[in-house]
Amino acid sequence: MKNGKPIHKLFLLSFVFMCGISANIRAEEYDLAAYLAKVEQNNPYLALAAKELALAKTSVGQARVAFFPGLGLQGGYSRNFTDDMRSTAVASLPGGGPLVYQDVDYDYDNELTLDIGVNQTLFDAGAVSNYKRARQGQRIGESSLETVRQTIRCAAKKIYAQTRLVLDIVKIMEASEQFSRETCQSAERKYRAGTATELDLLLAEVDWKKKVTAVAEARKNAELALIAFRNLAGIPLTQTVTLTGEFGALPEVPESPALEQVLAGRPDYRSLVLSRELADIERRAALTSFLPTVSSSFSYALGGMGNGSSLTGDYDFNSSRLSLNVTIPLFAGGYRLSRINAARIGQEKTGIALSQSQNRIESTLLELRLRLDEAAQRIESARLIEETARRAAALSQSAYANGLTTQLTVAEAVNRLGEAQLGLQSAIFEYRSLYYDWELATGTREEK
Repeated sequence: MKNGKPIHKLFLLSFVFMCGISANIRAEEYDLAAYLAKVEQNNPYLALAAKELALAKTSVGQARVAFFPGLGLQGGYSRNFTDDMRSTAVASLPGGGPLVYQDVDYDYDNELTLDIGVNQTLFDAGAVSNYKRARQGQRIGESSLETVRQTIRCAAKKIYAQTRLVLDIVKIMEASEQFSRETCQSAERKYRAGTATELDLLLAEVDWKKKVTAVAEARKNAELALIAFRNLAGIPLTQTVTLTGEFGALPEVPESPALEQVLAGRPDYRSLVLSRELADIERRAALTSFLPTVSSSFSYALGGMGNGSSLTGDYDFNSSRLSLNVTIPLFAGGYRLSRINAARIGQEKTGIALSQSQNRIESTLLELRLRLDEAAQRIESARLIEETARRAAALSQSAYANGLTTQLTVAEAVNRLGEAQLGLQSAIFEYRSLYYDWELATGTREEK
């Protein structure tokens, strides 16, 4: 009893700690819309793409600086501790005699200056090209961000549907395991009563043990799916999540849109188009490198000099100057011709990439269309099989109640019903997953 109070306190502390953890790790409910919003908020790939776009926007600002005037202000103060004495002719003797020289102080003790200057580029084809490149890079960044966003949303919808599938599979497997356990218990009672053979008992027990293993595997798969579900949306792995969204009816098999409409809605294809335009900008920039650069500048300066304790007053001055500069590039060792050739090759590369992308998109649409049609037919077949299996299970249970069949036959029918239900759910998931791929491939963003 001496240790009763410490043990009691330790229990209370542990209880409070666990309650704190439970309060912090509360269950969150997610329907499809809430999950997609969470993914867009926390997904690191989207965050990286957004940072790339922000970086491209800063490049536009840097390129724009070339069109604004540059303003500078400079001031200085000098203190001369030694005099600069120079022999200087200061007079001549009357009648044209020799010059009279005298040491003259050529500097002042204090020198104070203030300068202000403005530089303005009037014409620079390179600066214009740099700005156009930066603007085009920003557009490419916007298309790339939209590409990543649509890809991540498609993956999120598929993971949401997959997680719902594995959770439904757990429920189906648990119901089947429950029925097998009850069948085994019933067979054991009948065996003890002498109305069933040992073989019937062993077969029922084997069937039950197999279902226990299958349920454990289904639960493991569900936990793995929930890990992927949390990771994609940046949800803490320790947080309990509940999927509340109901999919409702399956979307109809979509009509195949025109290829031009698909290409217009695909941000990845738009990125390639913008890249081709960027190659055109590069070629024009290479051609304009032969043009001159024109700039102007204006400067104004104030100065004052004095001796002793006086900073100014002994000699003051001001000056202003306006200049116009023209720079004509004459020879650069063949660099500009090399730029033109490189830009032409870049244009050809982007043209090939566009053609490849168009063929790939068209092939993907045809393939997805065939797979969607096949998946829709598989769902119809799976529904017919599930209805037949459900009817067979009901008939077997009725026959068993009337003594016309064995309990193992009923168990077999129920097992077939569970397999049919799993097949139907898998077929529905496959169709929904293909439909999300179809949305991504056609550039549509309709929520289903």
